[in-house]
Amino acid sequence: MKKPHQGPSLYYASDKNVYDALNQSRVDGDTIQSLFSRRNIVCSKRTPREELSSFFSRLTHDYLDHGEISLRLGVIARRERVTSIDLLGVIKKDDLTRTVNKIREELQRDGDVVQISEDGSSLTMRVHYSMVDYKRSEFSQVQHKDGDLEFIRVADGYVLRSTQSDYVNKIRDAAIVQLQKEVTEPIEKISVNLSAIKSSSLRSQFFHDLMSELDGYVRRDVTDVYVYKPRPNKSKDESEYDGRYEADPHIEKVLMRGNGVTQSKLLNDLIKIQNYYISRVEWIATERLGKGFGFDIEAMFSDPEDCSGFSYLLRGVYELEDDGRLSKRRRPPTKSEIDTVSRVIEQKAKELVRRLEEVRESAAALKVVAA
Repeated sequence: MKKPHQGPSLYYASDKNVYDALNQSRVDGDTIQSLFSRRNIVCSKRTPREELSSFFSRLTHDYLDHGEISLRLGVIARRERVTSIDLLGVIKKDDLTRTVNKIREELQRDGDVVQISEDGSSLTMRVHYSMVDYKRSEFSQVQHKDGDLEFIRVADGYVLRSTQSDYVNKIRDAAIVQLQKEVTEPIEKISVNLSAIKSSSLRSQFFHDLMSELDGYVRRDVTDVYVYKPRPNKSKDESEYDGRYEADPHIEKVLMRGNGVTQSKLLNDLIKIQNYYISRVEWIATERLGKGFGFDIEAMFSDPEDCSGFSYLLRGVYELEDDGRLSKRRRPPTKSEIDTVSRVIEQKAKELVRRLEEVRESAAALKVVAA
Protein backbone atom coordinates (compact mmCIF):
# COMPACT_ATOMS: atom_id res chain seq x y z
CA MET A 1 0.00 0.00 0.00
CA LYS A 2 3.04 2.25 -0.16
CA LYS A 3 2.98 5.19 -2.52
CA PRO A 4 5.05 4.84 -5.70
CA HIS A 5 8.55 6.21 -5.46
CA GLN A 6 8.68 9.56 -7.18
CA GLY A 7 10.46 12.85 -6.83
CA PRO A 8 8.88 16.08 -5.65
CA SER A 9 6.66 18.04 -8.00
CA LEU A 10 9.25 20.79 -8.42
CA TYR A 11 12.78 21.14 -7.01
CA TYR A 12 12.82 24.90 -7.56
CA ALA A 13 10.89 27.46 -9.56
CA SER A 14 12.69 28.94 -12.54
CA ASP A 15 12.13 32.53 -13.62
CA LYS A 16 9.87 31.34 -16.43
CA ASN A 17 7.81 29.20 -14.02
CA VAL A 18 7.23 32.18 -11.75
CA TYR A 19 6.54 34.60 -14.59
CA ASP A 20 3.97 32.31 -16.22
CA ALA A 21 2.30 31.59 -12.87
CA LEU A 22 1.94 35.24 -11.83
CA ASN A 23 0.30 36.11 -15.14
CA GLN A 24 -2.54 33.67 -14.63
CA SER A 25 -5.90 35.08 -13.60
CA ARG A 26 -6.19 32.75 -10.58
CA VAL A 27 -3.29 34.62 -8.96
CA ASP A 28 -5.01 37.83 -7.86
CA GLY A 29 -3.45 41.24 -7.31
CA ASP A 30 -3.45 40.89 -3.52
CA THR A 31 -1.28 37.78 -3.80
CA ILE A 32 1.26 39.62 -5.95
CA GLN A 33 1.27 42.55 -3.52
CA SER A 34 1.91 40.19 -0.58
CA LEU A 35 4.83 38.57 -2.40
CA PHE A 36 6.48 41.96 -2.82
CA SER A 37 5.56 43.04 0.72
CA ARG A 38 7.48 40.08 2.19
CA ARG A 39 10.58 41.60 0.60
CA ASN A 40 9.79 45.10 1.90
CA ILE A 41 9.08 46.25 -1.64
CA VAL A 42 6.22 48.66 -2.24
CA CYS A 43 4.62 48.61 -5.68
CA SER A 44 1.66 50.44 -7.12
CA LYS A 45 -1.52 48.59 -7.96
CA ARG A 46 -1.55 50.53 -11.22
CA THR A 47 1.65 48.89 -12.38
CA PRO A 48 0.87 46.39 -15.18
CA ARG A 49 0.84 42.78 -14.06
CA GLU A 50 3.34 41.76 -16.76
CA GLU A 51 5.86 44.30 -15.47
CA LEU A 52 5.47 43.14 -11.85
CA SER A 53 5.75 39.49 -12.91
CA SER A 54 8.86 40.14 -14.94
CA PHE A 55 10.56 41.97 -12.06
CA PHE A 56 9.58 39.43 -9.39
CA SER A 57 10.61 36.45 -11.52
CA ARG A 58 14.22 37.72 -11.56
CA LEU A 59 14.42 37.71 -7.75
CA THR A 60 15.37 34.73 -5.62
CA HIS A 61 12.41 32.66 -4.44
CA ASP A 62 11.97 30.53 -1.36
CA TYR A 63 9.65 27.82 -0.08
CA LEU A 64 7.06 30.31 1.15
CA ASP A 65 6.82 31.98 -2.26
CA HIS A 66 6.38 28.64 -3.95
CA GLY A 67 3.72 27.59 -1.46
CA GLU A 68 1.69 30.79 -1.78
CA ILE A 69 1.65 30.64 -5.57
CA SER A 70 0.82 26.92 -5.56
CA LEU A 71 -2.08 27.58 -3.20
CA ARG A 72 -3.67 29.82 -5.82
CA LEU A 73 -2.96 27.54 -8.77
CA GLY A 74 -3.59 24.20 -7.10
CA VAL A 75 -6.20 21.79 -8.42
CA ILE A 76 -9.60 22.29 -6.82
CA ALA A 77 -10.63 19.01 -5.21
CA ARG A 78 -13.99 17.67 -6.34
CA ARG A 79 -16.21 15.16 -4.66
CA GLU A 80 -15.41 11.71 -5.97
CA ARG A 81 -17.75 8.83 -6.61
CA VAL A 82 -18.54 6.30 -3.91
CA THR A 83 -18.40 2.52 -4.01
CA SER A 84 -19.23 -0.13 -1.42
CA ILE A 85 -18.50 -3.73 -0.47
CA ASP A 86 -20.47 -5.94 1.91
CA LEU A 87 -18.29 -7.70 4.49
CA LEU A 88 -20.37 -10.56 5.84
CA GLY A 89 -19.26 -12.61 8.83
CA VAL A 90 -18.68 -12.49 12.55
CA ILE A 91 -16.85 -9.18 12.91
CA LYS A 92 -16.51 -7.65 16.35
CA LYS A 93 -16.03 -3.96 16.98
CA ASP A 94 -12.64 -4.62 18.61
CA ASP A 95 -11.46 -6.47 15.48
CA LEU A 96 -12.41 -3.51 13.34
CA THR A 97 -10.75 -1.02 15.70
CA ARG A 98 -7.45 -2.92 15.67
CA THR A 99 -7.59 -3.12 11.88
CA VAL A 100 -8.16 0.58 11.42
CA ASN A 101 -5.41 1.51 13.88
CA LYS A 102 -2.86 -0.65 12.06
CA ILE A 103 -3.82 0.83 8.70
CA ARG A 104 -3.56 4.32 10.19
CA GLU A 105 -0.03 3.65 11.47
CA GLU A 106 1.07 2.49 8.04
CA LEU A 107 -0.48 5.49 6.29
CA GLN A 108 1.06 7.94 8.72
CA ARG A 109 4.50 6.48 8.05
CA ASP A 110 3.94 7.41 4.39
CA GLY A 111 3.10 10.99 5.35
CA ASP A 112 -0.71 10.85 5.18
CA VAL A 113 -2.96 12.41 7.79
CA VAL A 114 -5.63 10.06 9.15
CA GLN A 115 -8.65 10.97 11.26
CA ILE A 116 -10.86 8.30 12.85
CA SER A 117 -14.33 8.88 14.24
CA GLU A 118 -16.89 6.50 15.71
CA ASP A 119 -20.68 6.57 15.76
CA GLY A 120 -22.00 3.70 17.83
CA SER A 121 -20.86 0.45 16.23
CA SER A 122 -19.92 2.18 12.95
CA LEU A 123 -16.54 3.74 12.21
CA THR A 124 -15.22 6.28 9.71
CA MET A 125 -11.62 6.82 8.60
CA ARG A 126 -10.75 9.99 6.65
CA VAL A 127 -7.40 10.07 4.87
CA HIS A 128 -5.75 13.33 3.75
CA TYR A 129 -3.17 12.48 1.09
CA SER A 130 -1.38 14.10 -1.82
CA MET A 131 -0.65 12.88 -5.32
CA VAL A 132 1.74 14.24 -7.96
CA ASP A 133 0.65 14.71 -11.56
CA TYR A 134 3.64 15.59 -13.72
CA LYS A 135 1.41 16.33 -16.72
CA ARG A 136 0.23 19.55 -15.07
CA SER A 137 2.09 22.84 -14.86
CA GLU A 138 4.80 23.17 -12.24
CA PHE A 139 2.77 25.00 -9.60
CA SER A 140 -0.25 22.68 -9.82
CA GLN A 141 1.38 19.25 -9.90
CA VAL A 142 0.70 18.47 -6.24
CA GLN A 143 -2.95 17.52 -5.70
CA HIS A 144 -4.23 17.33 -2.14
CA LYS A 145 -7.17 14.99 -1.75
CA ASP A 146 -9.41 13.44 0.91
CA GLY A 147 -10.62 9.86 0.97
CA ASP A 148 -13.26 8.36 3.25
CA LEU A 149 -13.77 4.78 4.37
CA GLU A 150 -16.97 4.13 6.33
CA PHE A 151 -17.55 0.84 8.11
CA ILE A 152 -21.32 0.78 8.62
CA ARG A 153 -22.72 -1.86 10.94
CA VAL A 154 -25.50 -4.08 9.51
CA ALA A 155 -27.21 -7.20 10.79
CA ASP A 156 -24.82 -9.74 9.24
CA GLY A 157 -21.55 -7.76 9.19
CA TYR A 158 -20.42 -4.41 7.86
CA VAL A 159 -20.87 -2.35 4.72
CA LEU A 160 -17.58 -0.76 3.68
CA ARG A 161 -18.44 2.42 1.80
CA SER A 162 -15.44 4.26 0.38
CA THR A 163 -14.35 6.94 -2.04
CA GLN A 164 -13.51 5.44 -5.41
CA SER A 165 -9.97 6.32 -6.41
CA ASP A 166 -6.90 4.21 -7.10
CA TYR A 167 -5.21 5.21 -3.85
CA VAL A 168 -8.26 4.77 -1.62
CA ASN A 169 -9.03 1.44 -3.29
CA LYS A 170 -5.59 0.21 -2.22
CA ILE A 171 -6.29 1.33 1.35
CA ARG A 172 -9.66 -0.42 1.25
CA ASP A 173 -8.14 -3.67 -0.02
CA ALA A 174 -5.39 -3.52 2.61
CA ALA A 175 -7.99 -2.95 5.34
CA ILE A 176 -9.99 -5.99 4.21
CA VAL A 177 -6.87 -8.17 4.24
CA GLN A 178 -5.93 -6.92 7.71
CA LEU A 179 -9.48 -7.43 9.01
CA GLN A 180 -9.45 -11.02 7.79
CA LYS A 181 -6.32 -11.57 9.91
CA GLU A 182 -8.03 -10.17 12.99
CA VAL A 183 -11.20 -12.29 12.86
CA THR A 184 -11.38 -16.03 13.43
CA GLU A 185 -13.83 -16.93 10.67
CA PRO A 186 -13.71 -16.19 6.92
CA ILE A 187 -15.29 -12.97 5.66
CA GLU A 188 -17.52 -13.06 2.60
CA LYS A 189 -17.09 -10.10 0.26
CA ILE A 190 -20.00 -9.05 -1.94
CA SER A 191 -19.77 -6.21 -4.46
CA VAL A 192 -22.02 -5.00 -7.26
CA ASN A 193 -20.76 -6.21 -10.63
CA LEU A 194 -22.15 -7.79 -13.79
CA SER A 195 -19.01 -9.64 -14.86
CA ALA A 196 -20.90 -12.96 -14.93
CA ILE A 197 -23.68 -11.49 -17.08
CA LYS A 198 -22.53 -11.19 -20.69
CA SER A 199 -25.87 -10.24 -22.25
CA SER A 200 -25.84 -6.66 -23.51
CA SER A 201 -29.59 -6.28 -22.99
CA LEU A 202 -29.39 -7.47 -19.36
CA ARG A 203 -26.52 -5.09 -18.62
CA SER A 204 -28.55 -2.20 -19.98
CA GLN A 205 -31.58 -3.44 -18.07
CA PHE A 206 -29.63 -3.02 -14.84
CA PHE A 207 -29.41 0.75 -15.33
CA HIS A 208 -32.98 1.07 -16.61
CA ASP A 209 -34.32 -0.65 -13.49
CA LEU A 210 -31.95 1.22 -11.18
CA MET A 211 -33.28 4.56 -12.41
CA SER A 212 -36.93 3.47 -12.51
CA GLU A 213 -37.21 1.41 -9.32
CA LEU A 214 -35.20 3.44 -6.83
CA ASP A 215 -37.16 3.08 -3.59
CA GLY A 216 -38.75 6.35 -2.49
CA TYR A 217 -37.88 8.24 -5.70
CA VAL A 218 -39.45 8.83 -9.09
CA ARG A 219 -37.34 9.13 -12.21
CA ARG A 220 -37.96 12.57 -13.67
CA ASP A 221 -35.46 12.86 -16.50
CA VAL A 222 -32.40 11.09 -17.90
CA THR A 223 -29.72 13.56 -18.97
CA ASP A 224 -26.62 11.47 -19.77
CA VAL A 225 -26.26 7.92 -21.08
CA TYR A 226 -22.94 6.33 -21.95
CA VAL A 227 -23.07 3.15 -24.04
CA TYR A 228 -20.16 0.82 -24.60
CA LYS A 229 -19.18 -1.97 -26.97
CA PRO A 230 -15.86 -3.80 -26.47
CA ARG A 231 -13.51 -4.06 -29.40
CA PRO A 232 -13.64 -7.59 -30.86
CA ASN A 233 -10.63 -9.75 -30.05
CA LYS A 234 -8.39 -10.61 -32.96
CA SER A 235 -7.95 -14.23 -33.93
CA LYS A 236 -4.57 -15.79 -34.67
CA ASP A 237 -5.17 -15.54 -38.39
CA GLU A 238 -6.12 -11.88 -38.14
CA SER A 239 -2.94 -11.04 -36.21
CA GLU A 240 -0.96 -11.57 -39.41
CA TYR A 241 -2.81 -8.65 -40.97
CA ASP A 242 -2.55 -6.10 -38.19
CA GLY A 243 -2.33 -3.20 -40.59
CA ARG A 244 -5.62 -4.08 -42.25
CA TYR A 245 -7.62 -4.86 -39.10
CA GLU A 246 -6.39 -1.88 -37.13
CA ALA A 247 -8.01 0.27 -39.78
CA ASP A 248 -11.40 -1.40 -39.30
CA PRO A 249 -13.80 1.17 -37.82
CA HIS A 250 -15.07 0.52 -34.32
CA ILE A 251 -16.83 3.00 -32.03
CA GLU A 252 -16.19 1.85 -28.49
CA LYS A 253 -17.99 4.54 -26.43
CA VAL A 254 -20.93 6.78 -27.23
CA LEU A 255 -22.25 9.61 -25.06
CA MET A 256 -25.83 10.80 -25.45
CA ARG A 257 -26.76 13.98 -23.59
CA GLY A 258 -30.03 15.87 -23.49
CA ASN A 259 -33.55 15.37 -22.13
CA GLY A 260 -35.36 12.05 -22.07
CA VAL A 261 -32.32 10.29 -23.51
CA THR A 262 -33.64 6.79 -22.76
CA GLN A 263 -36.57 7.43 -25.11
CA SER A 264 -34.27 8.15 -28.04
CA LYS A 265 -34.63 5.86 -31.06
CA LEU A 266 -30.90 6.17 -31.65
CA LEU A 267 -30.16 4.75 -28.19
CA ASN A 268 -32.61 1.88 -28.67
CA ASP A 269 -31.06 1.04 -32.04
CA LEU A 270 -27.57 1.02 -30.55
CA ILE A 271 -28.62 -1.39 -27.81
CA LYS A 272 -30.93 -3.71 -29.77
CA ILE A 273 -29.31 -3.80 -33.18
CA GLN A 274 -25.60 -3.08 -32.64
CA ASN A 275 -25.20 -4.81 -29.23
CA TYR A 276 -24.07 -1.76 -27.28
CA TYR A 277 -24.94 -1.65 -23.59
CA ILE A 278 -25.24 1.11 -21.00
CA SER A 279 -22.22 1.54 -18.73
CA ARG A 280 -22.95 4.92 -17.13
CA VAL A 281 -26.02 7.08 -16.57
CA GLU A 282 -26.98 10.38 -14.99
CA TRP A 283 -30.57 11.14 -14.13
CA ILE A 284 -32.77 13.34 -11.96
CA ALA A 285 -35.05 11.67 -9.43
CA THR A 286 -37.59 13.39 -7.22
CA GLU A 287 -38.71 12.31 -3.76
CA ARG A 288 -42.07 10.55 -3.49
CA LEU A 289 -42.49 11.97 0.00
CA GLY A 290 -40.79 14.76 1.89
CA LYS A 291 -40.12 18.08 0.20
CA GLY A 292 -40.15 16.76 -3.35
CA PHE A 293 -36.62 17.92 -4.16
CA GLY A 294 -34.86 16.73 -7.29
CA PHE A 295 -31.65 14.70 -6.91
CA ASP A 296 -29.03 14.62 -9.66
CA ILE A 297 -27.57 11.09 -9.48
CA GLU A 298 -24.81 9.44 -11.46
CA ALA A 299 -24.04 5.70 -11.52
CA MET A 300 -21.45 3.81 -13.52
CA PHE A 301 -19.05 0.89 -13.83
CA SER A 302 -15.42 2.05 -13.78
CA ASP A 303 -14.50 -1.00 -15.90
CA PRO A 304 -17.16 -0.91 -18.63
CA GLU A 305 -15.88 -4.00 -20.44
CA ASP A 306 -16.16 -6.27 -17.40
CA CYS A 307 -18.95 -4.21 -15.77
CA SER A 308 -17.14 -4.11 -12.43
CA GLY A 309 -16.22 -1.29 -10.06
CA PHE A 310 -19.76 -0.01 -9.57
CA SER A 311 -19.85 3.50 -8.12
CA TYR A 312 -22.28 6.37 -7.79
CA LEU A 313 -22.39 10.05 -6.91
CA LEU A 314 -25.10 12.41 -5.73
CA ARG A 315 -23.99 15.38 -7.79
CA GLY A 316 -26.43 17.91 -6.39
CA VAL A 317 -29.94 18.78 -5.27
CA TYR A 318 -32.58 20.93 -6.96
CA GLU A 319 -34.93 22.54 -4.46
CA LEU A 320 -38.50 23.61 -5.20
CA GLU A 321 -39.31 27.18 -6.17
CA ASP A 322 -42.36 29.06 -4.89
CA ASP A 323 -44.37 28.00 -7.96
CA GLY A 324 -43.71 24.32 -7.25
CA ARG A 325 -41.15 23.82 -10.00
CA LEU A 326 -37.63 22.55 -9.50
CA SER A 327 -35.03 25.26 -9.29
CA LYS A 328 -32.58 25.57 -12.18
CA ARG A 329 -29.76 26.06 -9.70
CA ARG A 330 -28.19 22.98 -8.19
CA ARG A 331 -26.83 23.10 -4.64
CA PRO A 332 -24.38 20.68 -3.02
CA PRO A 333 -26.04 17.81 -1.11
CA THR A 334 -25.98 17.56 2.68
CA LYS A 335 -24.42 14.65 4.54
CA SER A 336 -27.84 13.22 5.46
CA GLU A 337 -29.01 13.43 1.83
CA ILE A 338 -25.87 11.64 0.66
CA ASP A 339 -26.32 8.90 3.26
CA THR A 340 -30.00 8.38 2.38
CA VAL A 341 -29.43 8.19 -1.37
CA SER A 342 -26.34 5.99 -0.95
CA ARG A 343 -28.22 3.46 1.13
CA VAL A 344 -31.09 3.27 -1.37
CA ILE A 345 -28.78 2.89 -4.39
CA GLU A 346 -26.70 0.18 -2.75
CA GLN A 347 -29.73 -1.86 -1.74
CA LYS A 348 -31.40 -1.58 -5.13
CA ALA A 349 -28.18 -2.34 -7.05
CA LYS A 350 -27.59 -5.55 -5.09
CA GLU A 351 -31.22 -6.57 -5.57
CA LEU A 352 -30.99 -6.01 -9.32
CA VAL A 353 -27.80 -8.06 -9.64
CA ARG A 354 -29.51 -11.00 -7.93
CA ARG A 355 -32.55 -10.61 -10.18
CA LEU A 356 -30.48 -10.51 -13.38
CA GLU A 357 -28.44 -13.53 -12.31
CA GLU A 358 -31.68 -15.46 -11.85
CA VAL A 359 -32.78 -14.44 -15.35
CA ARG A 360 -29.43 -15.54 -16.76
CA GLU A 361 -29.62 -18.90 -15.01
CA SER A 362 -33.19 -19.46 -16.19
CA ALA A 363 -32.21 -18.68 -19.79
CA ALA A 364 -29.26 -21.06 -19.55
CA ALA A 365 -31.52 -23.83 -18.19
CA LEU A 366 -33.96 -23.35 -21.06
CA LYS A 367 -31.12 -23.71 -23.58
CA VAL A 368 -30.04 -26.98 -21.96
CA VAL A 369 -33.59 -28.34 -22.11
CA ALA A 370 -34.00 -27.26 -25.74
CA ALA A 371 -30.74 -28.93 -26.67
